[in-house]
Amino acid sequence: MDLDAFFLVEGIDEFTIVGIENLPDADRSGPLHLLPSARSVIVFGREIPIPFYKLPPGEKTQKMLHIAETLDRTAAHLADLLIAENFRSAVVPLFLPVRVVSGRIQGIVRLKQIAVLGGLGMIGKNTILISLRYGNRLVFAGIVTEMEAGLPKSPLVADFCGNCGRCVRACPGGAIGPAGVNAFRCRNISPWIPALLVPAATWLMSHDSVQRFAAPFISWISRYATMRCNLCVTVCPYFLCRGTGEG
Repeated sequence: MDLDAFFLVEGIDEFTIVGIENLPDADRSGPLHLLPSARSVIVFGREIPIPFYKLPPGEKTQKMLHIAETLDRTAAHLADLLIAENFRSAVVPLFLPVRVVSGRIQGIVRLKQIAVLGGLGMIGKNTILISLRYGNRLVFAGIVTEMEAGLPKSPLVADFCGNCGRCVRACPGGAIGPAGVNAFRCRNISPWIPALLVPAATWLMSHDSVQRFAAPFISWISRYATMRCNLCVTVCPYFLCRGTGEG
């Protein structure tokens, strides 16, 4: 399948494909959980235009959710096309399931980390991928598939995040630390899960049966929730990197 042509038609800004054999153990189990016969992970993303960040919170949230849902549809379309070519494939879910690692919640397939292995950028201190072309404004989706990845791409060598610490200082919830981001302290999450309920929420999210029950509600909440804060994105020196324009 010609992925370049497919993603061009779909309006995708960046993509990469990484073979299962090139993933570290920490990132291999998730794709194989979704598709035991998987041979590769395809990660792709679209730029969030700079003006979106200047919108009122409710409108900004809906614009970003629309991009995420568009990417999800692209993933489903790609999976269907690959299945038609006899490559079993599975879409990486938009919200659930997740997994709990050392008390931190992360996607069952860590798309940003796989994107780094595929040469799309590097992870900043706020755990957001930084691209030299699109800055820190890419949002990702992906599929796991039986299609071979071909020749591996090399990760970027330079650590261009630097040590400015702007995102760490700007975070009003103190969510960014040496171990990454504590999502429960982020202002986009903390209003929904008060600090006293975090241990219970973490325990519940570690059970697959709870996640299956919660999945329809998470999708509903996403449509009515408001993104209260994105300071860790907008204070970053890479925020103003231009890709295809301001959209």
